[in-house]
Amino acid sequence: MSIEPGVTAATPPAQASGETVLLVEDEPAVRNAVRRYLHRLGYVVIEAENGADALAVSSAHEGKVGLVMTDVVMPSMGGGELVRRLREGRPEIKALFMSGYGGAAATTIGNLPPDAHFLQKPFAATSLASAVRAAIDGST
Repeated sequence: MSIEPGVTAATPPAQASGETVLLVEDEPAVRNAVRRYLHRLGYVVIEAENGADALAVSSAHEGKVGLVMTDVVMPSMGGGELVRRLREGRPEIKALFMSGYGGAAATTIGNLPPDAHFLQKPFAATSLASAVRAAIDGST
């Protein structure tokens, strides 16, 4: 992932409205960088390093989780299965999938729905901000 602090966009990054994001990423450096940036945008971030951990964190979190942002390919449980299982208890949760694999390959490998919100790694900070806001808002 590339979070480029010196790059400015024509429009400022989309800001949070207090939403909680469950960030699931098995690569610590990526997870930490994304968490820090989402915090700067005003999101509340709870994090997990894999699918099983994410299910436990979600279960323990009493508040609303507006978005799960998950890697597609992780050990033991991929992002597609994780989202399906999270939605058993939180049917309203939105999802944003991220992967180093291209969109079509990630959809096939991760068994993602064709209309899934997807962010290709590496990504710039502005792309991250826009993708998170679009996924939460349900826009494309």
